Amino acid sequence: MKRSILIITPRSPYPLFSGGEHAQFHFIEVMRTLMDVSLCFEINRSDYNSNYDDFLRLKEIWKEVTFFPLINIEEPKLLVRSYRRIKCKVLQIKQALFKLVANRKSESTDPVRNQSLVNQTFLLYKADFVNHVAGIIKKTHYDIIQIDFISLAPIVYILPAKSVKVLVHHELRHIRIKREVDLFENIEAFDNCRLEAIKDQEISLLKRFDKIITLTEKDKSILSEYISSEKIYVSPATIKSDLIQKENYSSFRNKLVFIGSSIHLPNKDGIKWFINYVMPILEKEIPDIHLDILGSWDKRFINENKRRNIKFPGYIDDLTSAFQSSLLIVPLRIGSGMRLKIVEAINHKVPFITTSIGAEGLDFENDLDCLIADTPESFANGIVSLSNDSSRQHEMVDHASARLKEKYSFEAAIKKRLDFYKELA
Repeated sequence: MKRSILIITPRSPYPLFSGGEHAQFHFIEVMRTLMDVSLCFEINRSDYNSNYDDFLRLKEIWKEVTFFPLINIEEPKLLVRSYRRIKCKVLQIKQALFKLVANRKSESTDPVRNQSLVNQTFLLYKADFVNHVAGIIKKTHYDIIQIDFISLAPIVYILPAKSVKVLVHHELRHIRIKREVDLFENIEAFDNCRLEAIKDQEISLLKRFDKIITLTEKDKSILSEYISSEKIYVSPATIKSDLIQKENYSSFRNKLVFIGSSIHLPNKDGIKWFINYVMPILEKEIPDIHLDILGSWDKRFINENKRRNIKFPGYIDDLTSAFQSSLLIVPLRIGSGMRLKIVEAINHKVPFITTSIGAEGLDFENDLDCLIADTPESFANGIVSLSNDSSRQHEMVDHASARLKEKYSFEAAIKKRLDFYKELA
């Protein structure tokens, strides 16, 4: 008899818009044939039709999976309730406008502070979603209950004692926030107080789980200072490379590619740093340099940064053509975990340049597998030097591909994750 697992996640892992969704999708794709998998997530009111269509497509792909979506669609209200709701909305709009004005003023002076997670706490997730989960576990026993992403971790408080409770920790929250605070123009005492409080909350929550999965040895090492290392299991994320159309390597021709979305502050901060400080140096050395910023980006950011040599093609399902004759840039200054955009580039035979934080947790060596640079000058100089050396580009692609196959192959990553579930038996 197959073991049963309930996976609780904030949103559907399909379509594959982000690294987190890639990681979830490919693991569940294999797990669904070996375990009795149930999946719980929320379908939001915003853009309902598109989200629901994606859910229906996923149901067709994963016929063996039992789905428990919380479909958040409001029912018609009575006149009085509608009137109260309108009044509430008017008040919310006023507050939002006031906040927008304040935020714009703050963004001009300290954009990282304005968007930092240091301003948030680990509050319980939405009441209706928590109650939805409670209803599911009341009706059915699961051998394993797995929560993906730290934002849902407080749900552990309502999980039954008989189930093995697992958290897949994609990003250490306190490490990310520490790196955000380090970028503030002025660090106040209160910032450090909030940071330490968030760290205590995170560690306290993690101790409630029976097992924690991290994506890198680096994250495990950090957590092992506070939690028994026996509870922590390293299982790298992965992308199925055989789905990628294989082509011969095509040398970099002054085309840079960045993958991400404006929802994720590390992406927004990193590409803004690159545009403001690295791009001006590059434009002097390589006049025809151009940058494609892939993914979902808000209109304001696009309008502020789109110009002749910077384009926003949006989300692209097949990256083969987008990566053609390009160099991937990963100019991240914030974050922890594992960057699947790097794995994606290597699978497409694309060289990459990254910061130390972007490469963190991956065993790639500077000047051998990739270029690692942390200042605007070194980042720009690395791109310039690589653009003039086609054979070096080829060598880096070959070295990175060999290292990826050795350390982070799809088969090895899947086996490692399946071994983890077997050990829970």
